[in-house]
Amino acid sequence: MGVRGISIAFYKDPDWVAEMMDTLVELWITLIRRALRDVKMDFAAWWEDMCYNHGPLLGVDLFEEFMVPRYRRVTEVLKEYGVEVNVLDCDGKIDALVPGWLKAGINCMLPVEVRCSDPLRLREEHGRKLLMIGGVNKFALIEGRKAVERELERLMPLIEEGGYIPMVDHRVPPEVSFKNYVEYLKAKRKTIGRNENLPYPL
Repeated sequence: MGVRGISIAFYKDPDWVAEMMDTLVELWITLIRRALRDVKMDFAAWWEDMCYNHGPLLGVDLFEEFMVPRYRRVTEVLKEYGVEVNVLDCDGKIDALVPGWLKAGINCMLPVEVRCSDPLRLREEHGRKLLMIGGVNKFALIEGRKAVERELERLMPLIEEGGYIPMVDHRVPPEVSFKNYVEYLKAKRKTIGRNENLPYPL
């Protein structure tokens, strides 16, 4: 349908959109119950790229009405099987949707793109109930180790508080040299208290 088609459908045929979402929810719940009968999972992963650099592609009111209750149905089933961490992949400016995701039981954001959403501000607003992965400005890697060290220093309050894993905030740009990427890995290992030496030869 594309973004335009589904956006119009929310207004012209909301019952149909709701039916599609309910069908998916029933499918997921059936598969989760089957898959988790005999295995223990540490977390669930969600892929919900629904924001761009200025905010969500869907109005917050529609998000709260259509999606939050359906997320909750799935996360409640996951919780029955001991899955309490739900990692959601969404790029762009996620700030407006984070409260709904948390309400729905989705509690870890990835990759937290720095140019769109500040991980420090998100933590200030939502506390430790919001877990995060990402938040390391990918463009700092282009400049080299000193820029990376400044970036990691900026994120140190989150690293020290916990509930946060520093990681490049999306795919590494092609302008990042292999040497600079290795320097980033070394600087990050030192920052998080692991041996700065990498476990493989370079």
